[in-house]
Amino acid sequence: MRVACLTGAFILLLIGRSVLGQAPLLAPPHLSQWSRSVDAIPVVRRLPPVSAQCGAVRSEEPLWTDDRVLPVSFEEDVDDPTEPPGVPLAPLPPEESVESAYVGPSSTGEGRSFEGLERGGSKDADFYTPSSDFSEGLVVRGPGMAMKISGYVKVDLIYDFDPIDNTDVFDTTTIPVGAPPRTNSRFHARQSRLNFDTRWPSDLGRIRVFVEGDFFSDGDRFRLRHAYGELGSIVVGQTWTTFTDMKALPNTLDFEGAVSSISRRQAQVRWTHPLVDRYLTVAASVEDSRQIFDLPEGDTGEPRTISPDFIARLRYSPDWGQFQVAGLIRELGFQPAGQPVTTDSGWGWNFTGALFATQQDKVYYQIFFGEGIGSYRGLADVVADANEFVVVPTFGWMVGWAHDWCDSLSSNFTYSVSSLENAAFEAADNLHENKYLAVNLIWRPTERMFVGVEYLFGTRENKDGSQGEANRLQASFGFYLP
Repeated sequence: MRVACLTGAFILLLIGRSVLGQAPLLAPPHLSQWSRSVDAIPVVRRLPPVSAQCGAVRSEEPLWTDDRVLPVSFEEDVDDPTEPPGVPLAPLPPEESVESAYVGPSSTGEGRSFEGLERGGSKDADFYTPSSDFSEGLVVRGPGMAMKISGYVKVDLIYDFDPIDNTDVFDTTTIPVGAPPRTNSRFHARQSRLNFDTRWPSDLGRIRVFVEGDFFSDGDRFRLRHAYGELGSIVVGQTWTTFTDMKALPNTLDFEGAVSSISRRQAQVRWTHPLVDRYLTVAASVEDSRQIFDLPEGDTGEPRTISPDFIARLRYSPDWGQFQVAGLIRELGFQPAGQPVTTDSGWGWNFTGALFATQQDKVYYQIFFGEGIGSYRGLADVVADANEFVVVPTFGWMVGWAHDWCDSLSSNFTYSVSSLENAAFEAADNLHENKYLAVNLIWRPTERMFVGVEYLFGTRENKDGSQGEANRLQASFGFYLP
């Protein structure tokens, strides 16, 4: 607990210094002043587009781009405020266009070309990040500010060849072991989403507020995904955890994604700072601690949130890829009925990377492990009964390959495994390991539209060694606003 408090105090000190306009701790001399000009930021060239054609409308826009400039891949989400801080802009003179308030880099990487994540070829539909190009689309302008309204409609047509209890997403933990054969079909548009991106200048720099929601909730009600504000190097609100790496997430049509991928959004306060130009950055955050406890039937008790999660990340972004290491520490608590609170520590590491082997090929990977961090993948952090409180060790890994066949046609292959170390008192049918495989083909016949088909295979293994498997075929259609 003492370590957690010291870590939190250090993060708050860094945030305070940044907000007050002082040079952040450990800042290189040439980056210590927030008043440096936009011209000081290195310009990154674009790779030429792929010349092959597939009979569709040719797009000069690259497939893999900065998260907030052009659409890129699939699933859990949107704007990624995980990039290095940009340059706060001075207040706008009355005669200047309001567009000056939202162009240029930001702490979310906005408005910045990222050569290592640009490729020639088609532009896939993006289900991680919205388009933030204020030069097109539905933009509302007012005195000294602008708001862009964006989003997309995505329809999924799903057919299951085997039993799986979750018919909306391919959640392999819901594969029933020993169930009699059955098939299922399901059509839905729950992944469709709407977002509002508002920006304006201030004396401290450009301010940005981003709000987004989708319909993946009970009764298809509108649910909150992102709601955060950004000023300089500080992001406050609900968005992607600092523990994740958006560039290493697989481009699947399935909303669930790989079983080891970290795609969690939660409330936080984050500070980001460049160490070497804009290629090596560090970030630290204090985040909401959401925990999952697995209790045997009949046992009573309540999880207790002792402290927030403390997360730090180091990211290297050369021209040919991106590599990241992130670590977290947390305090877990459980209170059996009528007894004092029992506490233990949780910790974890997440190693991720994306490498552009050729102009048409991207390979990516992830390795994560720790104790008491299962909830970052929707699994148990702690198992407990009336006598024991056990922090669950977790291990997972993923590999993937993305390829552009031509300007309008692309594919992705991903395979991942996630496992838990079961306690002796756990039930025989508790989850021990699950696996996930996805292969797809995505066609973009015209601007802001895509059609895709994907094959999915997964397995679930219980503590006693019994297994179940499922096969799914999914077709998706998408239309997204500019």
